Amino acid sequence: MKRLLLISALLIFVLAGCRNETQNRLRRSIQDFTNTRMYITLYSHDGVALFTGTVDGKVTRSNARGGAANETVSGAYIFWYDDRGRYHQSDLPYLVTTYDRSESLEGSSQ
Repeated sequence: MKRLLLISALLIFVLAGCRNETQNRLRRSIQDFTNTRMYITLYSHDGVALFTGTVDGKVTRSNARGGAANETVSGAYIFWYDDRGRYHQSDLPYLVTTYDRSESLEGSSQ
């Protein structure tokens, strides 16, 4: 038990010391290993679901930052590839899940 705690603490320490890109690579490799399919839903600014689709890998945010408080400025967007390798980009609000929300929404209306 002590050995497991020591290994876990060491892993957390190593991950905390990694650069952001290294952490992203580790997360992507874990997603590849677990073979988790991700789904994205885009919403209009008034909350209406406009698009639902699959994500191949992960959703990435642009680093459009600026101003005195380093707040997000116009031009910030997200992008991803679908399971057919097509590129998508949006600046709309979104939700990423590990299940297809369109199937669960259809089932709840019955």
